[in-house]
Amino acid sequence: MMHVPRVRSSVTTLLIREVAAFYRFFWKTPAKDRAIVIYAEHEGYYVSFEWLVEKLTGDHDQTLCYVTSDPDDPILQTTKARIKAFYLNKLLPFFMCCVNCRVFVMTLPDLGQFHLKRSVNSVHYVYVFHSLVSTHMAYRYGAFDNYDSILCAGPHQVEEFRLQERRNGHRRKRLVKAGYYRLERIYRAYQRYASQKPCPESRGTVLIAPSWGAANILESCGERLVETVLAAGYEVIVRPHPETVRRAPGLLAFFASRFGNQPKFTLEWSVATDDSLLRADVLICDCSGVALEYAFGTERPVLFLEVPLKINNPRFKELGIEPLELSLRSEIGVIVSPEQLDSVPEAISRLMKDSSVYKKRLAQLREQHVYNFGRSSEIGAQYIMDLCRN
Repeated sequence: MMHVPRVRSSVTTLLIREVAAFYRFFWKTPAKDRAIVIYAEHEGYYVSFEWLVEKLTGDHDQTLCYVTSDPDDPILQTTKARIKAFYLNKLLPFFMCCVNCRVFVMTLPDLGQFHLKRSVNSVHYVYVFHSLVSTHMAYRYGAFDNYDSILCAGPHQVEEFRLQERRNGHRRKRLVKAGYYRLERIYRAYQRYASQKPCPESRGTVLIAPSWGAANILESCGERLVETVLAAGYEVIVRPHPETVRRAPGLLAFFASRFGNQPKFTLEWSVATDDSLLRADVLICDCSGVALEYAFGTERPVLFLEVPLKINNPRFKELGIEPLELSLRSEIGVIVSPEQLDSVPEAISRLMKDSSVYKKRLAQLREQHVYNFGRSSEIGAQYIMDLCRN
């Protein structure tokens, strides 16, 4: 798949845009219209807020401010009267320190631990998860300490937070049993796709979607894995993590050069859509949260490659709880060693054969591990509106 890079604006032009946005927010936006502020690092995170934006601006008729650090984020071109969009990047730390709103919503962990601090004003900070994974291995120690409320996706997150609070003597946060909208979005899209899906013309489609970091699948064994699966006759889609796209463009350029002429190979440079999740018959992953989204959203199995874990909190074992993304692997699929890549095609074939068994099991696991499936939008938006009114 050919990638056409975006034409970037000059540093001066972008800074002028930021200054204009800074001025417009603090001096041109009425207080009632900036009661709720949502912040996203780049356009790929809009799917984490889409549900809140639609419910707040629609059902609750609430105007909100959407701040993005991506100069090309489509939200900046919105014509919706209830959404006021702002581009802030270099000036974001200053904005964060003095923002004056009622509720500030983010899906960025580590608030207060690095350059982004809490405001000097009285602001209630709400964290929205962009993954179903546990809170104590994939995130840094203390990643959520400076949030006031957290919209939890499932009971595992509530259990982990409460245990950490008791052990460390931290203040009790407001933990809302909200659910996980991105999963609902994938599920609805897949139901539509499956009802219209034509009879397969090829052997099947395999999606490779790893986490990011030095030991991820693409860096540790990606070339041989793609070769092996393509040679077995499967269509292969490689969907890198957004951080891999941002931090390792050379790695992706290698895959584009190495396999770009193969008709059954596709390299995705953006995760803005879920199309590849819908098309894939089997997902190959490590322990990324996308494995849970794929399995619970499409009710199809996952093949896990046992590459070294990405551990952002070396103290995660102190909690005594196995992270959900590890404990469920053998239930939602199979685990294969990278040293046995030749066995991957056969493992894919078995998973596809057993798809009906996995479908029933995955629906049951989703019910067990995800809150309020199908109702997360209403619960999250109502909670934020209650914060504003109180």
